[in-house]
Amino acid sequence: MQANGARLRALLDEEAAGADDLSPAGDPAVRAHLRFVAEALAANASSTGQGALEGFAARLPALLAEREGLLDEEMRRVGEAAAFEVDRQFGDEAADDPSVHAMVDRRVRIAAWIRVFLDGLDAARAPAAPVAPAVVAWMAGRQTQLADTIFAMDRRAKEKEIERGGPDAVASPEVVNRIGQAASVQAHVRFLVEGLAEAL
Repeated sequence: MQANGARLRALLDEEAAGADDLSPAGDPAVRAHLRFVAEALAANASSTGQGALEGFAARLPALLAEREGLLDEEMRRVGEAAAFEVDRQFGDEAADDPSVHAMVDRRVRIAAWIRVFLDGLDAARAPAAPVAPAVVAWMAGRQTQLADTIFAMDRRAKEKEIERGGPDAVASPEVVNRIGQAASVQAHVRFLVEGLAEAL
């Protein structure tokens, strides 16, 4: 996947066309990353499962578009667990912190898109055993590790910005927010891929 950055950028551009939300963690960006994962799965599948995964990758744009209207339902499925995990990580003071609320909302929305992706993957692979329960459980059991990964990616991205533009390169709240959103999507996608590697 790291060797095909140009393909990811093309998918990001495709999803962004005509979209209102062009933020790094907006729905178009998340959909592009999930399509990238689907294409990677198809490209690396064994001969027995390749046809199903290629079909899934081809149908995924339509599936994601169809399910966007039902995303609130998926968010309710994961929202309570995410809120509990944030309370466990940050304590009671998180309840009054707007930045924490924004982060939780972002993580819940990304997780909801991942659920849509996994449900579609299981449908495409039927009658093979579903992988969604195992992947969701794998990710749920590693939320602290996910948070650490987001933090590490965020820190590296800020360091690179400072190397390019000096100490003031990350002085803007907009820049900090953009970097944080990108780190959150990238870390979630990495965990999705690792969870799939365990389950498939």
